[in-house]
Amino acid sequence: MTKVYDLYHNELQPGQRVLIRETGEIDQIEKINADNLSPYAAEHNQCVQLKQSTCAPIDIARLG
Repeated sequence: MTKVYDLYHNELQPGQRVLIRETGEIDQIEKINADNLSPYAAEHNQCVQLKQSTCAPIDIARLG
């Protein structure tokens, strides 16, 4: 399993609240689909499933 990090290099896990950079909205991570991705691909592909949308880890910041 590939570890996924946010914009500030904080590790992301399901259940965490995050801030979406582009919109300023706060959402919660439901699932991370980064299996079989390289660390670079996991950082830049939209593999983080939130309650309201899907984002790339580089586009979000973990809260708390």
